[in-house]
Amino acid sequence: MLNKQADILTTDKGSDKLLDLIFEIAVAINSSPDTSSLLETILDKCLTLTNATSGSVVLYDPEDKILNIVAYRGLNKKIAEKTRLKVGEGVTGWVAKHIKPLIVNDTSIEPKYISVRKDILSEIAVPIVNKDRLIGIINMDSNKKDAFTEVHKEFLLKVAELTAQIFIKDEIQEQLQSKINSQNILINAFEILEKTENLESSFQAIMEQMNEKMGIIRGILALFDPSSSGVLKVYTGFRINNETMNKGIYKIGEGIIGIAVKEGRTITIKDINKEPRFLNKMKIQRKGQGIISFIASPVKIDNEILGVLAVEKKFNKLEYLKDVEDTLTILASILAYRIKKTQKIREQTMKLISENLELRQALQKDHRPVSIIGKNPEILKIIEQIELVANTNASVLITGSTGTGKELVARALHNLSSRKLGPFISINCSAVPENLLESELFGSVKGAFTGSTSHKGKFELADGGTLFLDEIGDMPLPLQAKILRCIEEKEVQPLGSEHSIKVDIRIVAATNKDLSSMITKGLFRSDLFFRLNVINIHLPSLVERKDDIILLTDHFIRKFNKLYQKNIQGIDKETETLFMNYPWPGNIRELENAIERAVILCRSPLIDTTLLPDQIRNFSSTGKKEQNSLKLWLKEKILEIEPGKIFDKITEQLERLLIQEIYIKNNYNKIKTASELGINRNTLTEKLKKYGLN
Repeated sequence: MLNKQADILTTDKGSDKLLDLIFEIAVAINSSPDTSSLLETILDKCLTLTNATSGSVVLYDPEDKILNIVAYRGLNKKIAEKTRLKVGEGVTGWVAKHIKPLIVNDTSIEPKYISVRKDILSEIAVPIVNKDRLIGIINMDSNKKDAFTEVHKEFLLKVAELTAQIFIKDEIQEQLQSKINSQNILINAFEILEKTENLESSFQAIMEQMNEKMGIIRGILALFDPSSSGVLKVYTGFRINNETMNKGIYKIGEGIIGIAVKEGRTITIKDINKEPRFLNKMKIQRKGQGIISFIASPVKIDNEILGVLAVEKKFNKLEYLKDVEDTLTILASILAYRIKKTQKIREQTMKLISENLELRQALQKDHRPVSIIGKNPEILKIIEQIELVANTNASVLITGSTGTGKELVARALHNLSSRKLGPFISINCSAVPENLLESELFGSVKGAFTGSTSHKGKFELADGGTLFLDEIGDMPLPLQAKILRCIEEKEVQPLGSEHSIKVDIRIVAATNKDLSSMITKGLFRSDLFFRLNVINIHLPSLVERKDDIILLTDHFIRKFNKLYQKNIQGIDKETETLFMNYPWPGNIRELENAIERAVILCRSPLIDTTLLPDQIRNFSSTGKKEQNSLKLWLKEKILEIEPGKIFDKITEQLERLLIQEIYIKNNYNKIKTASELGINRNTLTEKLKKYGLN
């Protein structure tokens, strides 16, 4: 049978068949842009001619000296994808080592053969070469002995020559595309820096370009810390969370970042896992991400080094790594001028802050009580009102939105009164369950209700001082009547007791609700309202007192500097503009929380917008939140995507963005990411692989 097959191949008809197959492969090579499909077509043709039962195309990795299966037929998918052959190992490895074809027609007696499947009895392998440079191997297997002939070998060698042209063509295209990508990144970088004033935003946009066109997976910009001589700190990062960035502190000569500064040149590390100088000070998790390369370039103007621009990239080929190195070196020079400009602006801002600080402090000292910060006319009137009524026993109702400082006013009323040596007792009427609120207010005796113990209520505890009833609008109607009686009779009766206790207290209440409207609806007693509203103090929202925003900002910065042992000087101009435009739905409380967060995260003398919570940072300068950004993105994508594939493509992109954000947030920890997303860890692993995020 074998001889008969060989005879057929050597006849004129056999030669024609060979020529036809070769021609078909040549046409496919010139017409198909998809290398993967092309390799599978070639394998199909080879299987047809040789009657082989399985086959594969294996590529040679010259860096690791490993052979990887890139296309296959008749092989188990899992085995094919996991198989990595060493040069010299087995028949395929022998061909790779000697760059010669090899036929094995009886695997049971061939010492070179390493068994991977029991049914393989014959094997033929030919090298794919270009000018003595090994590219890969074409391998055919058969479940019959003596399955392959010299004719098959010659045919496969011809096919290998054609296959080599595929990879040569791909390499040339990849190299050319890499150069084009580098050029485009640099052109786009100039445009980004021209349009975007903010350094953080410019950096992120440039890194997005490098991610899209060069496959970088992370990036950092480390700058010298003005408060610590000779120390670099990570100023901003791409796909790195804030907690991780805070660990990025380097001395000159320390780690690759420090070495790039010390030597004043770009440092490229092919594999960080094999580089002892790479310290991973930020503790980024990279397990399962393959070979990661690291490039760090000093950011300098003339001989002055301002910091380091660094990126990480999955390693593929040295020539592409060199393109990233060259691009990053130029980018570092381009960014240097923006960084210098940003630093000058900060220096000027700090100078202005320093010049105005004494004036602001003096302004605050003129405003009593000292706990209330403001120069707004409405606030000055309120301060005068507090001073006027503080030393009386009149009930006060403080109204205003959440976070405007109602408790602060209540404490000021107490502290400026003759009761200041007595207790200031506060209770939030909305925070205590209704069934416990009465006991909290009036106290109880042991056995008054199941599980009760003898304890004093807030009214009794406030004797001789001030009782602050916060969120009075949330008090249940039945309790409102009892509160009214206590105010009128100046006595309280604990639950379960037959005796009343006289109390000497001043009532201050607060609410963010419209009590007049609640009275109309029957939700609040009018007689209690009139008892509480003897004096009304209405607090304006923060938007209504914009001239106090910077004063309050300075106050909170000093407060948290002391608490966290920081030395933050103030906010930059962009942040100040943002603060003045932002609507502050949470009022002063929201501003205070934002400043506390920024002080904790800040690594430079001035707070910038990158340190603010997302809802503030993402607010546009027009004074409107970018609520339509997702709609605009969707409209653009709908126009780009082929009809019939819109749903799948858009949901895929959204899923990728979501997974990426949570993955970065959790510092590439798969267990935490899967838990936060609410998906199985194996599902997450599959999606990370699918979207190229692992």
